[in-house]
Amino acid sequence: MNNMKRSIRRIFWLLVLCFFLLLGYMGKLVLMDRDGISANSYNARLRYVDNTIRRGDIIDRNGEVLATSVLQKDGTYERKYLRSRMAAHITGYSSVGKTGVEAAENFQMMTLHNEFFQRVLSVSTGKELVGNSVVVTVDMDIQTTAGNLLGNARGAVVVMEPSTGRILALQAYPDFDPNTVAANWDNLKENENSPLVNRATQGLYPPGSTFKLVSSLAVMENKKDWKTRTYECTGEAEFENKVIHCYNNKAHGTVDLKQALTVSCNCYFAQLATEIGASKLKGVMERVGMETPSLFDLAYSQNKIGLGASTSESELVETAIGQGKTAVTPLYMAMLASAIANEGIMMQPYIIDHIQYSNGKVGKQTVPKKLAEICTTEEATALRDMMVSVVEKGTGTAASVKGITVAGKTGTAENATGNDHSWFVGFAPAEDPKVAVAVVIENSKAYGSATPIAGKVIKEALNQLENE
Repeated sequence: MNNMKRSIRRIFWLLVLCFFLLLGYMGKLVLMDRDGISANSYNARLRYVDNTIRRGDIIDRNGEVLATSVLQKDGTYERKYLRSRMAAHITGYSSVGKTGVEAAENFQMMTLHNEFFQRVLSVSTGKELVGNSVVVTVDMDIQTTAGNLLGNARGAVVVMEPSTGRILALQAYPDFDPNTVAANWDNLKENENSPLVNRATQGLYPPGSTFKLVSSLAVMENKKDWKTRTYECTGEAEFENKVIHCYNNKAHGTVDLKQALTVSCNCYFAQLATEIGASKLKGVMERVGMETPSLFDLAYSQNKIGLGASTSESELVETAIGQGKTAVTPLYMAMLASAIANEGIMMQPYIIDHIQYSNGKVGKQTVPKKLAEICTTEEATALRDMMVSVVEKGTGTAASVKGITVAGKTGTAENATGNDHSWFVGFAPAEDPKVAVAVVIENSKAYGSATPIAGKVIKEALNQLENE
């Protein structure tokens, strides 16, 4: 009898535990995961349309309407994208499901502010029921410049404000016309160029020599004599079963860290990586946020770190120069450049500035948040000085802007399926950074370098910010 009572008590407490675990999980879904679930493209409710409400607009930071709903003769609303392809990966679409801002803020745009009064007014006067509008951080002048410079080149441009994390431009190509997604759905989803993929946030690329910013940080942290330590570059060096070449096998001679970054010396960074070791380099990669979710408003891919306990020396040296298994998004590279510009503080990127009610009043606003501290102020300053040298007399001179000190790093990433990809990441003005950029051009042999595009985007962004 006593054993039976004990068994009953155990089952009772087990059921109580399961109940509270279920309650906790439901609370997590409601309080923490609801935004991600509501914006997920697999959420069937995104396909639901309430034609009694005019969906709120999507508006850029200067007040330009990017997406609006137009009343049709049959009483339904049709979504119109006024900047079409130029803002396609930002607005997304609202037809065959939802993506972009349309997905991220779907329920805000279908929510009525002061619902009771709106409905009373609608019944008494016939006035439309209007959902909340979403104001994004994007500047369409900068966005358009980036789009025009990309042209027909596959790739992406991200422009970010280092001190806050707000996104000023988020451009990607191939793109699509959000006005005709439903009509062209079969072609779009089967297109081998994947125009529906937002390469700025979802594209994963080997970072090439832009990764040397991370390798440089690892050198500074693990080699106390990094300022005076030199390496004799002969143009190539052998490690285990891997031969590392500098670009065109150029022998750079005697180089220190600053000179190695300026001329992008592969052999220097490969050698220093073997001395630092895979575990310490991986530790730096983790601290600079490569595995930290960015918590961005739009759908994004997670970076991939290609180092582990079984990493060989060949894999280590490849990683140190931005090749191997490491893969990053243009969004992350803009975040990395921004963090260096922001004295080592990486801000959480955001593209939703605030909610605007139908009466013009401002609702929920995004407050800038710190995401990570990737390095000390002194290390960030040292990296900034090296990046200035890259643009002034190294591999990044094509990104220079007259009258402005630009800090940057170029990169050429080997592509297993075609021509190399071209990278540039940087910020300006170096003394008081206002904008950071990341540009990647796929198969750059056919479309040209990312570096001059970055310089022109920086110039336009600074001009627009000056006119604020």
